[in-house]
Amino acid sequence: MLHGSFSYAAGRRRADRAGSLSLGRLDYPGVGPEHSYWRDSGRVRYTSVNDDEALAMFRTCARLEGILPALETAHAVVEAIRVAAKRPKTDVVVVCFSAGATRTVSRWLA
Repeated sequence: MLHGSFSYAAGRRRADRAGSLSLGRLDYPGVGPEHSYWRDSGRVRYTSVNDDEALAMFRTCARLEGILPALETAHAVVEAIRVAAKRPKTDVVVVCFSAGATRTVSRWLA
């Protein structure tokens, strides 16, 4: 139980509810009840990508495509490449890019 609903939270132990330490400053310690339900029902699968991988993908998108993706999007592209590598070459994997990172790009590239 976190903030009045059953959900999943960051932390190794039940009592450990520290926020995340992501570069994107997504420091909320859990997910909402809808996401918890979707995970439990098997409708979605959640994975993780570390910040070093996301920053490398940010740079790759900038270099190869001229796109400065939001850091959350860079995380998604890393996972999309992992998924695509396991699928037939004829399959299409789509990633929707959210708003770009132009406001905070200097912090990530430093």
